[in-house]
Amino acid sequence: MSTSATTRPSVPDGPALQRERSILLACLLDCTMIGPYLVIGLLANSLTTIAECVRGGLMLGLEFILLVVLRRIHRGETTEYDYGVGKLEQFANLAIGVAMGAFGVWLLYAAVGRWFHPPDQAGYGLILASALTIVNLAINAAALRSLWRAGRDGTSAIMTVQIRSRAVKLLSSALVAAAIATNAAAELLGWPHWVGPAAEAVGTGFVGLVMIQLCVSLWREAVPHLLDHSLDEARQGSINRALAGHFANYDALVSVKSRIAGKQAIVDIALGFEPGRQIGEIQSVADAVTADLEGLIPGAIVTITPVALSR
Repeated sequence: MSTSATTRPSVPDGPALQRERSILLACLLDCTMIGPYLVIGLLANSLTTIAECVRGGLMLGLEFILLVVLRRIHRGETTEYDYGVGKLEQFANLAIGVAMGAFGVWLLYAAVGRWFHPPDQAGYGLILASALTIVNLAINAAALRSLWRAGRDGTSAIMTVQIRSRAVKLLSSALVAAAIATNAAAELLGWPHWVGPAAEAVGTGFVGLVMIQLCVSLWREAVPHLLDHSLDEARQGSINRALAGHFANYDALVSVKSRIAGKQAIVDIALGFEPGRQIGEIQSVADAVTADLEGLIPGAIVTITPVALSR
């Protein structure tokens, strides 16, 4: 018999639905840009535009995966880890970091190649590409606003990484817009032949560096949570105070397990009771300890497991 501080609902609550819808909106907005970016990028022979298409397609696939994961978490359809689903979110974040890092390295390599071997480019194609990047800039800003409103409380690791990723997208799209506009102006206005390729190479290289930096940041955040991560001393002290406050109401302290899963404290306590104790009495003790721990550690997931002691 056990009692838990949270019961997973079959239908998510308001904040959970808002998170799902914000990611879905961002995915749908991204879908509208993939095709035009590919067509215009090939037409203009623009590395930066094609890079945005590849990056966008890669991130779109990951966003859909994270949306499925988030929906399953909200509906209790995931297989539980020993300490909750926080690790599942961190695995997803780690996957985003790997993809971003790999693509960032590719961008740097491609930017260097474009610098030393400038290709022929279509000026009017670059104009279309410039207009498209402005539209993409507005879309990324709208998606970031929606994600921020849904995930600014910081309780979901998936939403946190989505907000960071979208902020990087917004910065990248601004740099891409500036690079392509400079490239187009150089082609149409007869600027020195090196200006256009240099603008595209610098813009693409900077986007690559930003993505690599985000990759490193995501790894630093995710890896510690995938390893054993204990509660800080203050919260461990809170657990001890709650148990001490009800010391006379249970017969033995069998075990105490606690850790951080994602950003959430997980506490699993087994309390021993003599065989003669009534079920209602045992449940009352478990509920009282749970309530105290919820008050001392806000947001914690608390599980109290009664254990029958041997005579």
